[in-house]
Amino acid sequence: MDTSQLLPYGGALLALFVVLWLLDKFTGGIVEELGKRALDHLLRGPRRPALGRRALGRYAKLVRHTFGTHTMGFRAGDAPVTVEEVYVPLHYESGGSRLDMERLVLSRDRVVVLGEPGAGKSMLLKHLMLGWADDPRRDRRVPILIDLHRYGRATLRDLLAETLGHGRGPIGADRLHHALTGGRLRLFFDGLDEVARDHQSTVLGELRELASRYERCPMVVTCRESVYKGALAAEFGAPVVVADLDDASLRVLLRHLVKDDVRAHCLIAALSDTRPVLELARSPMLLTMTSYLFLEGVFGEQAERLPRSRAGFYELAIRYLLGRDTARGLDAMTRFEPDVKLVVLRRLALSLMNQDDGRTVGHRDLVALIRTEAADLLQDAQAERLIDELVDRSRLLVRLWQGGGRSYVFRHLTLQEYLAAVELAGRGEELLGHYRRAPALWQEVVRLWCSIVPRDCTWLLRELYADPRSRVLVLRCLAEAEHVEPAFADDVIVDFVAPVSCGIELPGPALRALGALAAVGNTRGDQVLAQLMGSAQADYPAIYHVLAASGRREALDRLLEAADTSTHARGALRAMGDLAVPELKRVERAWAIDELGRIGTPAAAEALTELTDHIRAVWWLAALLNSEDVRTALSFGESPGGTSWISRPYRGDWPPRLCAIIESVVGQLRANDEAIPPDLDLPPVFPPVALAVLAHDDLIGSGNQPLPVSQQEEQALHWFERAGMLPPGLRKRSMSEQVYRGLAAITADHAGNARLHRAALHLAGFVVRNRPLRPATSQCLAALDWTVLAAVAGRLDRPWGGRQRWSLLGEERPEPRLLRRLLTTGVTLGALFTAGTGIYGAMRSLLGQGTWGPVWLAIVTVTAVVATVVGVITISSGFGAWVLFPGVLVSSACLIAYSGATLNDWLAPYGPHAGWTAYAVAGLALASLGAYYFRLKRRWANPFRQVLAQCSPHCLPASFH
Repeated sequence: MDTSQLLPYGGALLALFVVLWLLDKFTGGIVEELGKRALDHLLRGPRRPALGRRALGRYAKLVRHTFGTHTMGFRAGDAPVTVEEVYVPLHYESGGSRLDMERLVLSRDRVVVLGEPGAGKSMLLKHLMLGWADDPRRDRRVPILIDLHRYGRATLRDLLAETLGHGRGPIGADRLHHALTGGRLRLFFDGLDEVARDHQSTVLGELRELASRYERCPMVVTCRESVYKGALAAEFGAPVVVADLDDASLRVLLRHLVKDDVRAHCLIAALSDTRPVLELARSPMLLTMTSYLFLEGVFGEQAERLPRSRAGFYELAIRYLLGRDTARGLDAMTRFEPDVKLVVLRRLALSLMNQDDGRTVGHRDLVALIRTEAADLLQDAQAERLIDELVDRSRLLVRLWQGGGRSYVFRHLTLQEYLAAVELAGRGEELLGHYRRAPALWQEVVRLWCSIVPRDCTWLLRELYADPRSRVLVLRCLAEAEHVEPAFADDVIVDFVAPVSCGIELPGPALRALGALAAVGNTRGDQVLAQLMGSAQADYPAIYHVLAASGRREALDRLLEAADTSTHARGALRAMGDLAVPELKRVERAWAIDELGRIGTPAAAEALTELTDHIRAVWWLAALLNSEDVRTALSFGESPGGTSWISRPYRGDWPPRLCAIIESVVGQLRANDEAIPPDLDLPPVFPPVALAVLAHDDLIGSGNQPLPVSQQEEQALHWFERAGMLPPGLRKRSMSEQVYRGLAAITADHAGNARLHRAALHLAGFVVRNRPLRPATSQCLAALDWTVLAAVAGRLDRPWGGRQRWSLLGEERPEPRLLRRLLTTGVTLGALFTAGTGIYGAMRSLLGQGTWGPVWLAIVTVTAVVATVVGVITISSGFGAWVLFPGVLVSSACLIAYSGATLNDWLAPYGPHAGWTAYAVAGLALASLGAYYFRLKRRWANPFRQVLAQCSPHCLPASFH
């Protein structure tokens, strides 16, 4: 056999190997990495970890199914609410400021969250679960939500193992221990107050043991504020109390619930005129109930029939729910009168309050209770039908399936407490006995009892006041009780007002109770307010806190007088919300503008639009525009003029007045080169505002000097590598390119990564300082949310196209993926064909078998190919660079020539120049395809659109939603 005939084929194989090797080098060792992973997988063998990829996928699906909705029971059609649709961020108070609860929960390893029923604690945990399920890869810790009401039938470890089983049965103890010791879990325990009294000490011991033993797993425990006594303080530290909804959050949630801006405005106006009910509605659960009753017409068309007290509200709600089938004309759906069902519910509520767990009753026990307590009202056979009506028609009870049997629970604990108070209306001694046995469980019942009994309840309050632990409860009762001896009430008021007047800081519950009493427009309320007003000359935060909680006009005037010199008074004005907006607008001082911005409601934003002569007001407007509620409110009214290029991409989304306001904000920020005042603590500005300012900056992308990367920036890049933001091949590029590419990869999904947050802020600030930008642009970028800032900074190494690219933001241009794949495939096949046929032709010429080209040219070609390979291998040295580029140029030209000649020989039967013609046509086709692809890509790869799509997709024009 003539082995010389095999040389061309060996050359082609060698060429193929060289091309594949080069591809691997230029793609960062991906082939090698894949091979290593495959070999590692084969050596380890199959495993079934509790938190493997497939298991996490199943668990994420289960989380979305389990926690995606929340049954409120007060909604049109009784449909459950979608958690992400109605969730509003919760806050807590610290140092006079309202801070984000979600951020705190995610940043602390141990935290106890306190709040009254309906404050949104469970909704917060469900929101966190769903946030993880949207992208399980974002957080290596897997969240687990355990309802502590289930404790007793199983231990905490049993509940964790069952949840991690993804519905397929509990996982083994060893796999659970491995996940806990590895810090792979984030543990949420909801409802410590709902654990049966007999199990309280046991569950606290297990929580302490988990917190101490598995330090790497973050833990969150929720509980009612009135129940928690600091039992977990050693392991969890000081608890955090959920703040009531402020005016801005209340409006956002109400808008989601009512889904009609006009009707929502009517209800908000009615609530503002009825301060006690407004404070009641600051609980998400009670606001949901309020909105439902309003939509059902219970409060009248304009909410003019709102009740004036908490007890009146509950009475109206329960009466309506028991008889709403009649109100809807569905009498045939119910058999029992509302009074009959009310008697059963009252007696059931009292029975549950006396049970160990205080919440659930089994089916047999409920039937027995009905037959015993309502024997004079019902026949034995009617008990089952009555239960069905209470569950399915009135929706006051919820049917649970536990342990293969049926049990029932009141839809909301507050309704159970109110009904128990009604049942005990004529039995005060019995109520006192219950309270003394379990104060935390019965204190809400005591408050409601004092507000509904038609006779003097001073005797009960005296008994309670003798116990120092119950004095705050007595103060809260004074705000609701109708019949109390004036002398006793005066003594209680003095005991609380005197320390506050002297600057003694009382606990938060005491201050809130004192403020609620001052808000009542009767003799007692006026007395409290007068005493506090007389003491308000001193700058004591407690006095201001109580004055703000009262919501009285006199209190507002006093706070305005003090606010010029007192930061405590300013914080109290902020707490008054919309009530303070007109007066703050009138003041027109820097601190008043800041307080308007911090109030953040649509009314505050409307006030700021009239203060845009002050640059602080402009900055606050730029931040408040992030709120959909604010943008909706600013859309109403007449527009002062036409729109410009700034709002053109959103002309189908924003009404004329909103366009005019945003254009005014952009124009003033663009013209302002002065530094942002250092005391202006802004939330992130609206991304389209900052990007519109950037679009007017003609310095973007000018200059291509490398960044002066120091050791600090390299350390920040380390966190990008750990987060998987830098592909392997990028490590061989310059440090400047690594910084840009890493920042450009940031998306909204990374918002919860605290370490990446700090690293990205450092690198983004570093880029902004070292790139040519106008001062106004730098200020606007610095005021963006960190994810948006990072995505922008990662693209500052190239021009953005200015106003032209911004104007294309609203034009839909799909990414040309098919063309990209065709072009990539064509270029790859063309390169392989050229290399293979070129080396084949050169080797034939070298062996004297070719028909084209002298031998010396073949020698030059082979030498250039070898030089190219050597240059790639030694690219890190100076010699490699000198060899590589000449080798690439010479070998490319020679291989193309030999490839064309070889193809011409193969196609000789079709004409003397058929091969060259085919070669030219193929090259021209690839060139045309490439030109067309890059033309489309330039229109699609809009940096403005890329940043918004990555970090603020809700800010894209409507065509992209």
